[in-house]
Amino acid sequence: MTEHIETVIVGGGQAGLAVGYYLTQLSRQFVIIDACERTGDSWRTRWDSLQLFTPAYLNALPGMEFPGPRSLPSTKDQMADYLEAYANRFDLPIRRGWRVDSVTRNDDRFVVVGGPHRFEADNVVLATGGYQAAYVPPFAK
Repeated sequence: MTEHIETVIVGGGQAGLAVGYYLTQLSRQFVIIDACERTGDSWRTRWDSLQLFTPAYLNALPGMEFPGPRSLPSTKDQMADYLEAYANRFDLPIRRGWRVDSVTRNDDRFVVVGGPHRFEADNVVLATGGYQAAYVPPFAK
């Protein structure tokens, strides 16, 4: 079955959620597709000691301040929890647990396929980020 939608956002991290926020403000029809089962899980799966290199006040997404001391760096779990709270606060339409297999063009629409799911969309935003697979240099073995 193919769903028709104006915009498909691939990736439910910071970029995907921020685009979703702005599309909500414009009353546009969209869906966010995220491979994780829970919003923020891409951060939760990082190493335990990970901290963002920026102070908390620079980590906020549009429409919602980042909690905690503004001048201190945040942990990976604080970021993950913030993203989950953000998605909930703005009631963003997220389809969790879907991995996109392909994005192709069919005439004037895009076709987004992930497993048994298929969307036709006027617009696609790729917001997957660049750090989904850890790079282990050869000397680390």
